[in-house]
Amino acid sequence: MEGRSGDEQVTYDREARGPERLEVQNLTKRFGKTTAVDRLSFEVEAGHIVGLVGPNGAGKTTTLYCLAGLVPADGGEVRWDGRALRHEHGRVGLVPESPEVYPALTVYEHLGFLARLYRLPPGWPAEAERWMERLDLVRHRDKVGGALSKGLRQRVILAGAGLVRARLLLVDEPMIGLDPMGQREVRQLLREMTADGAAVVLSSHQLGLVETLAESVVILDEGRKRAAGSIAALRQAAGLSAEDSLETVFFRVLGRNREGREDTTEGRP
Repeated sequence: MEGRSGDEQVTYDREARGPERLEVQNLTKRFGKTTAVDRLSFEVEAGHIVGLVGPNGAGKTTTLYCLAGLVPADGGEVRWDGRALRHEHGRVGLVPESPEVYPALTVYEHLGFLARLYRLPPGWPAEAERWMERLDLVRHRDKVGGALSKGLRQRVILAGAGLVRARLLLVDEPMIGLDPMGQREVRQLLREMTADGAAVVLSSHQLGLVETLAESVVILDEGRKRAAGSIAALRQAAGLSAEDSLETVFFRVLGRNREGREDTTEGRP
C-alpha cells in the first residue's frame, strides 16, 4: 500500500468509526505551463464510492497522487473529517494502476512490515491471514514481491489497505491485468471496505464498473470538473432518461459522440 504512515494507532474494533468525509476544495496541480488539475472540488462520505472518469489526460491519476500526498498540490485544500489531510496520511491507501511491492519481501513479510509501520495491535497476524485468505494469497504467502504478477501485486496492496483499515482508499484502474475472477473479487472487496466505513475514490475508464459501484461521479476533462453528482442527477441534468447508461451521460456532458468527435446533436430536441 502506498501513502504515508502516521502516528494514529489502528484498532480492529468494527464499531470505532464515526461519520467522516473527504472534502476537496479547488485542488490545483501544474507541471510547468500545463495545468493538470484545475481548481477541482468534490467530496465523498465514509462508506461511499465516488468515481473519477474522463479521457486520457483529464487529471484523474494526478488527483489521486495529490490526495495520497505523493505529488504536492499547487493550490487548494484537502480535508478529512474537517482537518487537513496531511494530518491523516496514516490511514490513506493508494492502489495505483501499476502496483509495486517490495521486491525482496514475501507476501506475508510485506504485511508484517505494514503492521510494524502502522503500529498495529497484537491481533494483526490473524487479520493478515484473513485478508490473505480473502484475496486468495495464502498459497502465495512465501513468494517474494519480485516474483509476483501484476494482479497478485495488486492483491497484496489491497490486502495491506484492508489490514491497516485505510479510511480513505484511492484506486486507479483496478481491473487492468485481472482475470474475471480477480475482477469480481475486487468489486466485492471495495463493497466490503465501504461497508466497513472506508471512503473510496475510484478512477477508471471502465464506465460500467463505475456505474455499478459508485454512488456519485465526477467527470473530468483537461483537468477541470465538467459535471458531478449522482448518476441519476447527471442523467437528469443532461436531459437523458433513467435507462441511459453512464457512458451516454459521459459523452453528452463532454459534448462528444462515442467516436470522440464533437457531438453536433447536443442541444437538439
